[in-house]
Amino acid sequence: QSAQVLEVVRRHPEEGGIVYAQTRKDVERLASGLAAAGVSCAPYHAGLNADLRRTAQDGFVKEKLDVVVATIAFGMGIDRSNVRYVVHANAPRSLEHYQQESGRAGRDGLEAECVLLFSASDLATHRFLAQKDGNLGPERQKALERQLREIGRFAVAPLCRHRILTEHFDAPYSAAGEAGCGACDVCLGETKGLTEAD
Repeated sequence: QSAQVLEVVRRHPEEGGIVYAQTRKDVERLASGLAAAGVSCAPYHAGLNADLRRTAQDGFVKEKLDVVVATIAFGMGIDRSNVRYVVHANAPRSLEHYQQESGRAGRDGLEAECVLLFSASDLATHRFLAQKDGNLGPERQKALERQLREIGRFAVAPLCRHRILTEHFDAPYSAAGEAGCGACDVCLGETKGLTEAD
């Protein structure tokens, strides 16, 4: 995971990026690894004191830091239009979270890259954290399972990612013909499908 995140960061030297991780421990580990590799970065999560969070946020917004490695606590009200990439080191909790977090890249209208690293264990961690936070009633449990199914499908289905997102949000999907959206890994032919037997 750390090597994959570093690979994405190195594709964007001295450009702004956000790396989202699932837990505070993951944030600290990834930020430490990136810093050791010479990346200008800082961690950001709710467990840090307010001064450290403010320093990270200000450094990123003022372009003194290239990368912030954060939990979902980071991003609300961040005003940096030239974020060139967003990496989800773990699957987010829902498609809504994915859309909101990945939408922080490319706000200046220029091309940006969004990378989602997915493991089925991410979904198990989300379940564990949701149950740890308090009593999940039957309705909330159903909603959580639906959200996890949807983000899992988004991550692994051999379908245009843009199509999955637009249909999820009940928006019209208009692809550029047989090439699909022409921008996601599926439509660009960057994925490798399973054999018919598999």
